[in-house]
Amino acid sequence: MNLFEYEGKQMMREYGIPVPESHLITAEDAPAPMAYPFVLKAQVMTGGRGKAGGVKVCENEADYKKYAHDILNMEIKGHKVHGLLAEQMMKAEKELYLSITLQGVAKPTLIASRMGGMDIEAVSRDNPEEIVKMEIDPFTGLKGYQLKYLAKKLQVEDKKDLFAMVSKVQDAFFKAGAMLVEINPLGLVDGKLVAMDSKFVIDGHARHMQAKMDELEAARQELHAYETPFKEETTITYVPLDGDLGLISDGAGTGMLTLDLLNDAGGHVASFCELGGMTTEEVMYRAMDLTLTGHPEIKGVIIVLIGGFNRMDNMALGITKYVKEHNVKIPIYTRMCGTMEEVGLETMKQAGMPTYNILTDTVKEFVHEVEGV
Repeated sequence: MNLFEYEGKQMMREYGIPVPESHLITAEDAPAPMAYPFVLKAQVMTGGRGKAGGVKVCENEADYKKYAHDILNMEIKGHKVHGLLAEQMMKAEKELYLSITLQGVAKPTLIASRMGGMDIEAVSRDNPEEIVKMEIDPFTGLKGYQLKYLAKKLQVEDKKDLFAMVSKVQDAFFKAGAMLVEINPLGLVDGKLVAMDSKFVIDGHARHMQAKMDELEAARQELHAYETPFKEETTITYVPLDGDLGLISDGAGTGMLTLDLLNDAGGHVASFCELGGMTTEEVMYRAMDLTLTGHPEIKGVIIVLIGGFNRMDNMALGITKYVKEHNVKIPIYTRMCGTMEEVGLETMKQAGMPTYNILTDTVKEFVHEVEGV
């Protein structure tokens, strides 16, 4: 479950991580929640909101009314803005990057950099020496020597404050059953570290977090233009990886074959999503949502379906409904065959979505268009 920024910061507060004062706004006519000036931030399940105009400084009431209206009525990369976070302005003396992740790695891994406030993928590509990666023992946490090395690399003088921050982020990560806790930037404000932004992903299969996830989902009903996603997802297996191509299949064998073909063609897979079992339109819709929101920078999705028990008409309805409702613009390659194939292909055709027949050719064409290989 991907959390909105405001939800992620609520979680961080629960684990003692310092965050700015903030208030959620769900309607454009809501009164200003704090004294001016403050920052207004779009609550949306994708990155790039700053470049899209989804982060604005409100100096007065006129600013607030204009920006609240404009931001709540925009879409960013095909995703609707569901709320606004009004947050106190903070001037950071230094901006760092800190995260703990299980996405695309074998063990929980801390990733940090003194070059915070930037695209961490760009930093890793252009300045790899500025990235610190450390595997974490889930039973003991980071060792003392690792923390000392981290403080040195991040050039943080107040080591106790840094160690306390890392300890709290570790606590939040493991106790919340997280797949990712990311703070970018982690700001040094008046000599103390503050989580100025938040990205929080909870493992949807973490049983001890089911009540919390239900609570978060129920609270989202107050959000602007928010619709409850389909709940039927018990058959879905979602595995995050470290590439930029999404893969959805209705069986593990088909999915693993496609994964190998993608790799052989020069593609880099961002996630592997298997529907499993007897699936429905709702499950297909949910798989699309997991794939497209689980990795915000995803460049394209390939869907491989072989209908035996599963009906291709239902699969097509789930795909086309999600694409229409979320205005998906990235390439979607679908190869479907089997039960109710003709109806499914016609549904895809009516929606203006191409379908393909030969898997090997489909994979090569997909990787060529999306990756340029």
